[in-house]
Amino acid sequence: MNTVRNKFTLALGIALLLQAAAPFISGVFLFDPLIDKTDIGKTMLNLAQHPFNAQLSIFLDIIAAMGVIWLGVLFFTLLQKINRVWAMTALGFYVLEAVMFMIGKTFAYGLIHTSDLYFVSNEISLLSVGQVLLQVEKFISSMAMIPFGIGAFLFYYLLVKSKALPTWISVWGLASMFLVLFGIPLMAYGVKIPFAIVFPYVPFEFFIGGYTLIAGLREKNI
Repeated sequence: MNTVRNKFTLALGIALLLQAAAPFISGVFLFDPLIDKTDIGKTMLNLAQHPFNAQLSIFLDIIAAMGVIWLGVLFFTLLQKINRVWAMTALGFYVLEAVMFMIGKTFAYGLIHTSDLYFVSNEISLLSVGQVLLQVEKFISSMAMIPFGIGAFLFYYLLVKSKALPTWISVWGLASMFLVLFGIPLMAYGVKIPFAIVFPYVPFEFFIGGYTLIAGLREKNI
C-alpha cells in the first residue's frame, strides 16, 4: 500500500519526537543529575548552584506538556473516523495528563526557589519544605502516567484498526504502553519494578516519530 508524506504527517512526526525528546533531555541531562536521592540538602544546593539547568528543565517539561496536547489533537484528527467517541476520550486523557504534569512542575519551580533560600540562609527548616516539594512533584508526574497511559492505549488500539502504520508498530506501542500504565504509578508507591519492564516504550516514541516523519502514513488513512 502506498504511503503519503504531507504537512499532516510532518506535524505528527514532529509532535511525536517533541513530546519524546523534551522530557528525556529535561530528565536525563538537566534535572535528574542535580538530584541526590539520599541527601535533600545536597539536592537543594545543586539546584541553587545550577539555576540554568533547573529552569531549562522546567521549560522543556512545559514544552513537552504542550506537545502532548498537540499530539492528542493530531491523533484525534487521524483516528476519529475509526471511532470518534474513543478518539475524543483518548484526547481528553491526554489533556488531563498534560495538566497534571504542568501542576507537578509548579512544585519543581517552588523547589528551585526554596533551594535558593536555603543556599542563602542555610535555614535547616527549609530542608523539610524542599523534601515535600520534591516528593509531591515526583508523585504527580508519576500519577500523570495513568491518564496518559489510558489515552495512549486507546489511540494505539485505534491505530491498529486504522492500519495507518504497519501493524507491528502500533502493536509495539499498545503493548509497551500497557506496561508503563501500571509500572510507573506502582513505582511511585514504592513498589520495586525493574526498569526493563517499562523500557520498551522508551525507544518507541522516537521510532514512531522518526518513521512517520520519514515514511509518512498509508495513503487511504490521510
